[in-house]
Amino acid sequence: MKKLLLLLLAVASAQEDATCSINGIGNGCVKANQTAHCKAQGFDPEKLGCKTCRVLEKRLKESGLDAKELTSQCLACCEEEPILELFPKARLIADAQQQERDQDLHDFIKRKAPRIPNLEVDYQAGASPAVELETTDGSGRVLRADVRDWKSDHLVQFLNLRLQEAEKSDGMGNGAWSAEIQSCSG
Repeated sequence: MKKLLLLLLAVASAQEDATCSINGIGNGCVKANQTAHCKAQGFDPEKLGCKTCRVLEKRLKESGLDAKELTSQCLACCEEEPILELFPKARLIADAQQQERDQDLHDFIKRKAPRIPNLEVDYQAGASPAVELETTDGSGRVLRADVRDWKSDHLVQFLNLRLQEAEKSDGMGNGAWSAEIQSCSG
């Protein structure tokens, strides 16, 4: 039954490819055909990350099952997750008065920031809360993220994803500064 279904899909796909070639649509049709084929197999390429396919393969092998065919089908339908650029240091820019009004920012600066290596807090009057990720390669490149209204846990997650040292230590290491020394809120 499965072979018959796959054969029907292949014939339908070939017909669609011929239509795409005649109409001159090209790669868009190939992508649509691939998506339809994957969905028919139970994989949604728009939501499936290749990391998930590798986890599936590992779990199937642990269970003693042959994972080759299912894994190859999964990998043919997945999207590789983008590789995030890691930065060696970050700076949180904040207004001390804003910190007093924003409980999440206050919580982050007082309790969580000191545990994130290579993060410094820079108080600037009137500044909107932002994180700047900086390179140290001499290019002077800075990635700036507006973090106004972010939850303190989201700030931690963001920095753990984007800082080199935070990734290695899970953000639980000792920071280079102390919130008691840096804080303007007493």
